[in-house]
Amino acid sequence: MNQTNVKAIVIANQDYKEKDVLATLFTLEQGVISVVFKGVKNSNAKLKSAKELFTFGDFIYANGMLNTITSANVVTNFYDITKSLPNFYAACNIAKIIKAVLPAGEANSGLFVDTLKCLNLLNDSTVKPNLVLIKFLVRVFEGFGYRFNLNKCSTCGSAFLNKRYINLNDGDITCVSCKMGRVEELSNAEYQSLRLISLTDYDNLNSLKISSFVIDRTLYILKLNFEHRFGQKLDEI
Repeated sequence: MNQTNVKAIVIANQDYKEKDVLATLFTLEQGVISVVFKGVKNSNAKLKSAKELFTFGDFIYANGMLNTITSANVVTNFYDITKSLPNFYAACNIAKIIKAVLPAGEANSGLFVDTLKCLNLLNDSTVKPNLVLIKFLVRVFEGFGYRFNLNKCSTCGSAFLNKRYINLNDGDITCVSCKMGRVEELSNAEYQSLRLISLTDYDNLNSLKISSFVIDRTLYILKLNFEHRFGQKLDEI
């Protein structure tokens, strides 16, 4: 029987048959894969904790029509995320983003590392969850070739003098003269927050002094942009 070892995060799970659980793993080596945990709804099942949402660890699965987990070494379960509803919703949105942007079986080590960094931050109640989600979305856009040009109009190349607009269909940031189609105006505060977050490492996000209103508004714009780019609506937090 062929078996495969992967480092993985459980990003979705659901009941399957009487005692089994179907799960989606985001793996370092193979991207997003589907697996089954057999018998884990028994109270004494050895893999019971490994099936839980956002669990990170080393997994071994037997290859087949339905890949079956045979062993797991849990590194961390990010349990504290579940203690805060906003943090939990942010983590669920991150899982939804991964499934929307990454074809099944396609590895993406950068996205995997970013996901672990976000889960670590969301496990820490001192960091605003929407701030973490904005950073993750910015990194996703950058990773898939949609980096924001924050210094000049993406259409005419002129430096911004006053108002800026983000085109929700293509994600470009344009000046007032070049705006067209479905756009959202970026206030100066939102523009500066997007710039700051883009330039700040995950570990330093907590040092940013941005109001909750501006964070929420910036996230709203990015979520609309994501929906237009990838066809997936994200949950409200």
